[in-house]
Amino acid sequence: MIAFWLYAGLLFAAALAFILVPQLHIPRGRVDADRTRVNVGLYHERLHELQEQHRVGVFDAAQLDLGRAEAARELLDDTRRAEYAVDFSMGRSIPLAVALSTPLLALALYLHWGSLDQLKLTRQRAAAQNVEKIAMRQEAASLAATSDSADGWSSLGRAYMAQGRMSDASRAYERGAALAGRPPELLGDWAEAEYFAGGRQWTPKLQALTNEALASNPREAVSLKLAGMAAFQAGRYSDAVGYWERLAATMPEGDLSRASIAKDVARARDLAK
Repeated sequence: MIAFWLYAGLLFAAALAFILVPQLHIPRGRVDADRTRVNVGLYHERLHELQEQHRVGVFDAAQLDLGRAEAARELLDDTRRAEYAVDFSMGRSIPLAVALSTPLLALALYLHWGSLDQLKLTRQRAAAQNVEKIAMRQEAASLAATSDSADGWSSLGRAYMAQGRMSDASRAYERGAALAGRPPELLGDWAEAEYFAGGRQWTPKLQALTNEALASNPREAVSLKLAGMAAFQAGRYSDAVGYWERLAATMPEGDLSRASIAKDVARARDLAK
């Protein structure tokens, strides 16, 4: 929590600097003087143009006087507009007030509607995940030392799958399957982990694993699902229908996954026509 407020304070200081530094480094008097100097310069240029035009005969004396009066009136109007703008400008106080009040308002809104509990919960979950990873590394090291627990390796494979560590899961299932005598259930889990670890690309190794699993148990669910997906991707829609129908038959009547499988079967049948 201390780190959070430290980072928030640093961000606030940086944002405040972007707003206030330009205000602090540009004096109001200098801005007004610059504007006045520009107006006076334009006035003198106008007078010079009028005199040149009078010299070459474009204007007579009366027109020259009229032009001078008009230039003087324009200079006076510009000066009045500048004074009006200064009177109604924000100055430095308003940007400073806005810059200081914005984070205070944000903090008030956060304390009213925000949730520090969620932040604490997120940090607690992260800490729990770190503890879980450490425990899994210790379990993997222990299994590697004993290397005779098929159940331990298969449990480790499931944990790796839950974390999305598919390559690690594949190796754990492979070791568990070897220790357990290559049962079809572990072969199916191994094939699934290998499938996702390989970027969902079907390979001869996956085909061999699913064939071996289904030869031992034609109702092995994971292997049926994978074989159906492989057949569908390869354009063998009739084979995909066969695998998925066999998969649906292994599920209880109330299983919600049956509806999803039924949709896949219907789509494969339409494409097979």
